Amino acid sequence: MDKYLHSNRKAAEALLKKLDPSYRQRWEIYDDILKHLTGSGARWLDGGCGRNIAIEEFPCDITIGIDVYRHPDALHNAPHHLITGTLENLPFSDSVFTLVTLNTVVEHFENPAVVLKEIFRVLRPGGHVLIHTTNKTSPVIMLGKLFPESLRLRLMKKAFGAQDRDVFRTYHRLNTISALRTIEGFDVLEFHAIQDLNWSNRVIFLILLAFHIITKIPGLWRLRTNFVVLLKKKKS
Repeated sequence: MDKYLHSNRKAAEALLKKLDPSYRQRWEIYDDILKHLTGSGARWLDGGCGRNIAIEEFPCDITIGIDVYRHPDALHNAPHHLITGTLENLPFSDSVFTLVTLNTVVEHFENPAVVLKEIFRVLRPGGHVLIHTTNKTSPVIMLGKLFPESLRLRLMKKAFGAQDRDVFRTYHRLNTISALRTIEGFDVLEFHAIQDLNWSNRVIFLILLAFHIITKIPGLWRLRTNFVVLLKKKKS
């Protein structure tokens, strides 16, 4: 299977390079921003940290992952690196962190206003919030929302190799361009719309690639599946 996936990815990358050599995957954009916000002096809270592995690639003075449950494969699970809790009620003092990240987490917020108020509280003035999430107005995302949860889970497992424990209910209450650009107390420094391209299935890749090419038509970038957004807390 690994050999098959490697062959698929190699062929997909070659085709993508011919059709759109400037294309960057969502995680490439996300990681590039993260590199500039971490390191010496940074105090980082990773919301919805899952396995809590990002600490290895992006070390900071302080790095704490928080999630609603402890992933069975979680790393760095000492209390000063990993805690179990919700983003609606963060167990930290005011103005503790310089960075909060929300990687594929925002789409699961049932009460985004409450979460954002807590993040604003624990973030220092001038601190950053880095968000990677889905675009609920994308036809691809809307199509997925039409399926019952049980069927959606099966599709996620088959197409993307997701496990039951990694698939949560989605609300998409903050997942539009206007909502992400007008979060109270924050300025938008960067806003990227990216069409996700999945390597694991050849047919799915070709369909998504064709959609990506279509979204290069002026104005249609708004229909891409994913957003990467960098916010900065206002100082006043």
